[in-house]
Amino acid sequence: MLDNHFVPDGYGIIPYITLFGKEVSTYSIFVLLGLIIGILWFMLTVSLKDKVRGDKAYIIVLSALIFGIIGSKLLVVIENIDVLIKDISQIRVFLFTGKSIVGGLIGGFIGVKLAKKLLKLENIRTGNRIAPAIALGMGIGRIGCFLTGCCFGIRTSLPIGVDFGDGVSRIPTQLIEMIFCFILFIYLFYKQRKNNKLIPGILFNELVLYYFTFRFLIEFIRDTQKNILFLSIYQIISIIGIVYILIRIRKEKKLWMKKQMS
Repeated sequence: MLDNHFVPDGYGIIPYITLFGKEVSTYSIFVLLGLIIGILWFMLTVSLKDKVRGDKAYIIVLSALIFGIIGSKLLVVIENIDVLIKDISQIRVFLFTGKSIVGGLIGGFIGVKLAKKLLKLENIRTGNRIAPAIALGMGIGRIGCFLTGCCFGIRTSLPIGVDFGDGVSRIPTQLIEMIFCFILFIYLFYKQRKNNKLIPGILFNELVLYYFTFRFLIEFIRDTQKNILFLSIYQIISIIGIVYILIRIRKEKKLWMKKQMS
């Protein structure tokens, strides 16, 4: 989990800081910080009623975390498959550096489904509790991306441009995404606190829907390869995810309304 998000030498605003006499990647620090704060937020916002089923809920969250990490790495490998075909020895670089939020969300979703299926915990719903924590953690993690100099945007002549080390003024898409994630966190937490009769898991569905929509749009100004019908692999996956989540939300709303009427 703790790695040095791969960027060319010389890139970054503050790529490393010295801790106890050793250089540590700021990316690693903020990803770890986001993970810790996200988990703490989830634990602190679990109600007394939820604590009766707390052990089972935490098993589901742990499964989501493990599969989220696997998914985040797998998508990075897929994105760079052309490099690996030429030199398979480069797989170590992609396995030990870099992660994808899109892949992490997909992996986490699969992890939850598998845990509930294998442990027969379909009646345990954690989506509404964990969604704000995920958004908060993602926002904190993007600070590390900005400081390290990865995930930057395209060239720009606007005053907001930042030189991440290649002598080119670029759109700081990391900060844009950070702001979006914090706003999403506030929105999800507000809905969580205001409405005690939310559809089970609806906030997690909204988290995925809004993030995938945002990611599809921001990819147009990110410096990523767009060689699939002029779109990046993340945009293709985002489209698939948006369609799936919309169908899922519609289905769960119908089931919830039917349950309330019975």
